[in-house]
Amino acid sequence: MNQIIVVDKPYGLTSSYVVKKLKKLFGAKKAGHSGTLDPLATGVLVVYFDDMTKLIPYVDENIKNYQVKILLGLETDTLDISGKITNLSKIKDYSIADFNKTISNFIGEYIYSPPIYSAIKVKGIPSYTYARDGVDVELPVKKSIIEKIKIIESGLSTLNLKVTSSKGTYIRALARDIGLSLGSYGTVSKLRRLSTGKFNINEANNYNSLIKGDRPTFINLKNIFLSVQIDSKIYSKLLNEKNYKKVDLTVFLEDFPNSERILLFKDDDPILIAVNKFNDVSSYISSEIKFFSKKN
Repeated sequence: MNQIIVVDKPYGLTSSYVVKKLKKLFGAKKAGHSGTLDPLATGVLVVYFDDMTKLIPYVDENIKNYQVKILLGLETDTLDISGKITNLSKIKDYSIADFNKTISNFIGEYIYSPPIYSAIKVKGIPSYTYARDGVDVELPVKKSIIEKIKIIESGLSTLNLKVTSSKGTYIRALARDIGLSLGSYGTVSKLRRLSTGKFNINEANNYNSLIKGDRPTFINLKNIFLSVQIDSKIYSKLLNEKNYKKVDLTVFLEDFPNSERILLFKDDDPILIAVNKFNDVSSYISSEIKFFSKKN
């Protein structure tokens, strides 16, 4: 079951619950996911099964797209509507110009305090555990990049946005900070991840349909990585290499100069992932490799 699947996570389910259900459904021995979504959030969740879990650190999911609906005039402890109201303010008569001026200030480097209800660990314990127990903990300030914010729709007390951001952006924190910048409060009422890296909502499998027995559509690895076919002779030689050892893969890079990552295949089966190192003038140095399996 060495596969990767993109699923449209439903509202109300945790990412880990979805992964466990799919692991059981497909009979996989191992399963993991990248980019946790809150229970309130829906959209793109990428799930990796068995040997494909080894790819998680190497898949580029740095750029993400979200659609978020912000409810103005209130703030909750979780920064979304699932939490308890902690602050209220009167709704002001905002104009589109007010909204545009405010959100433009968030484009670029975004420095923020992450929500206490998050998976950020403090002394090895997720911060949401402290929050649920009523224990105050101080989380380190985070930094990310907001590439673009587009207003989709606005109302008297709502602001619907499409956000393009880097990995590590807490949209709930962004909603809070936009509300504060407007002289009010803000909390997330709806959140949907439209894409993460090369994975798009348009290719996502419907979770409920999968559970009911619909045929899944898995991701083709060759659409994610540059791939190279190797023969049995080269494969036998590579088997003597150790994971993460500095290996000379010059011969494989002739057709892919300056490629940071390549995937080596034998008979259409993925053999190993190579992370290639280059110097300041883009000259190849060596590769770090990680095998999926060394079974013949």
